[in-house]
Amino acid sequence: MKKVILYGVGSVELRRDAEYFMDDEYEIVGYSDSHYSYDSLDGAAFYPPEALCHQPVDYVVLLAFQESVLTQMREYLLSLNVRSEKIIAPTIFLHRNAEKYQLDLIQDICLNCHGIQGLIFGLSYSQGDICIRSLEIPFYDCSWSSLDLYYNYRIFQYMEEHQMLTGVKLALLVFPYNYFDYDMSLSPRQYENGRIFSTWRLDDWHHYEQVPAGRDYVANYRMFGKKVSSFYHLSRYEMQNRDICQTEEGTAKLENLWFHSHTKTVHENIELFSVFLRGLIKNGIAPALIVPPFFLKALDMESKAAYYKKKYEFYQIIQHILPEISDQIRVFDYAGVFADRRELFMDLIHLNTAGAEAFTQIVNRDVVSAMIYSHNSTMNP
Repeated sequence: MKKVILYGVGSVELRRDAEYFMDDEYEIVGYSDSHYSYDSLDGAAFYPPEALCHQPVDYVVLLAFQESVLTQMREYLLSLNVRSEKIIAPTIFLHRNAEKYQLDLIQDICLNCHGIQGLIFGLSYSQGDICIRSLEIPFYDCSWSSLDLYYNYRIFQYMEEHQMLTGVKLALLVFPYNYFDYDMSLSPRQYENGRIFSTWRLDDWHHYEQVPAGRDYVANYRMFGKKVSSFYHLSRYEMQNRDICQTEEGTAKLENLWFHSHTKTVHENIELFSVFLRGLIKNGIAPALIVPPFFLKALDMESKAAYYKKKYEFYQIIQHILPEISDQIRVFDYAGVFADRRELFMDLIHLNTAGAEAFTQIVNRDVVSAMIYSHNSTMNP
């Protein structure tokens, strides 16, 4: 049982959140504050700030919403010799509970990944660009918004360890050209928007220690995550979006990741991709790498240059860096299939419902039907 003191008697909302959602493996042993001399709310055990450094507790959780106030609290406690690793900001409650909007992906897999023949891996592209109900064989979609290659592989690994791959014949890997440069655990935005929380049951936060406040987020996930997820309990839903991208042609700029190279991340992802593919093949699953559509006509000149640079690097990885694997994976590049079809996009990089329906028919025709037929022919010569 880990022991916790809540620091900030006057912050009633945060205090009640912390008390209600705290995991059963943690115990609140008291409260503290620099402006009060006792617990004015419940009359519970109270420790003056100068006594905190002597208390045998695991965490002192700061109760304040404003970053400036949290900083002042932290600095004050540090001046009183409270150890830095014990002081935790209540990050899970600071972004309007962003985590409550995330699917409990591992639990969803355990509940719904039965009797399927195909798996989809990726991020928001596969989540929104493919109508899973319209595919020709039963699929389960392992992807979720912003999920990187590492977490897609960890999900596959989880399924393998729990013997959930029986009957699976095909895996669609829906990855954009810049995917090898991306590490979710190194992006502060993915903690702030709660998306990394979707895989909380794995309790694997990869490179979180390299991110400012990463330690606070992970401590929060472990302290409050189970009950937050259980209370809000978001179910998987199929995206329906009739919006049409309004960006003027030749003016759109790609996000920052397209303009930078992250060499260390690329090398790590190349090795991971190789292991991922070998794992699929070992389990008798045919991998199909699918590059999703882009509204290319909307890109400005600088973004077009970045786009084609990433495309070149992407194929260097597939064709040259992984020569022993490249002949065992089929690549279906649809980046330009709807290049000037504004009516099929909700924004620069995501299809709307009409686009997803059109793209799914292409995937059915080119990928699913062809590869399942090839798989069955191989199994039954």
